[in-house]
Amino acid sequence: MRLFRAALLLGVAALPSLVGAQTATPQAPTGARTESVKPIDFTTRTLPNGLRVYAIRDTTTPNVSVQVWYDVGSKDDPKGRSGFAHMFEHLMFKATRNLVPEQMDRLTEDVGGYNNASTADDYTNYFEVVPANHLQRLLFAEADRMAALVVEPKSFASERDVVKEELRQRTLAQPYGKLFSIYYPKLAYTTHPYARPGIGSLEELESAGIDDVRAFHATYYRPDNAVLVVSGNFDPAQLNAWVDQYFANIKRPAAAIPRVTVQEPARTEAVTRTVYEANVPLPAVLISYHIPPERSADTPAIMVLNAILSAGESSRLYEDLVYRDQLAQSASTFLDTKQSTGNLVAYAMMAGGKPVAEG
Repeated sequence: MRLFRAALLLGVAALPSLVGAQTATPQAPTGARTESVKPIDFTTRTLPNGLRVYAIRDTTTPNVSVQVWYDVGSKDDPKGRSGFAHMFEHLMFKATRNLVPEQMDRLTEDVGGYNNASTADDYTNYFEVVPANHLQRLLFAEADRMAALVVEPKSFASERDVVKEELRQRTLAQPYGKLFSIYYPKLAYTTHPYARPGIGSLEELESAGIDDVRAFHATYYRPDNAVLVVSGNFDPAQLNAWVDQYFANIKRPAAAIPRVTVQEPARTEAVTRTVYEANVPLPAVLISYHIPPERSADTPAIMVLNAILSAGESSRLYEDLVYRDQLAQSASTFLDTKQSTGNLVAYAMMAGGKPVAEG
């Protein structure tokens, strides 16, 4: 089998027009249609231990969804432990004081529901969807793994191997896996922990120990660092009673929650890097532009820009690079919004024989 050694060209650009560029309020064209979106009807309260609870009732569905969002993500990985937050997410499906390993699967899948979790740079999310009459046991289970996770050496070692294999298959073995998961964040950030790959590295995953896991849970998996969201068909009074029963007694630690305070400096000039990979069939080019934090007033406009550039094969980027100029086999953009500085990323896989410089 022939091995290709193709170039991956990465670039970061200074583009002030994407950050706070709007100086005047645009006026809607005369006769333009306005859309009315009904606001989501929800209730919210905060328990004495700091847990924030959002309830969204919908009596038209037979199901209920339970979500727990923790304000911790890959940017909070301990030094020398990249990939740790993601590996910890896996361990949350192991044993607790009252549940055996994989019990969350039994509580959901065995009744026709499902569950999953995800780790991003800024947060970690766990969710379940089940028939509404199973709500109570899911609230109990989420509270139990928040307060009483049990990490045993055997399950820790097993799950660490699972995450390492995920890294091998989804990043290292994929033709463009390292481009998006490793090279892009490393070049996009010079100072912020966002530069570290969320998936980690084999060496740093292997260096993690069970004491690191216990310390991470005690530091970040606490009620005052979490948001509970329940949506679906439930009785509000009963929901409040169950939340109080299972979550209210979880103690709020006295120690402050560590926060990343580093700010990524503004770019003052464009930077490019070229790397070569043996398993890349076609050259690729990737360019990232810094954008403001996700809560910025500019974010909706940048979302529209992203859609105009790359939403579907009729988008401008695809039309120009793939159809008209035939420079690329595929081309797109994506928004990587974050609590702090994020990125608008454009990328293209070049057509056969086309150099990345033309992209």
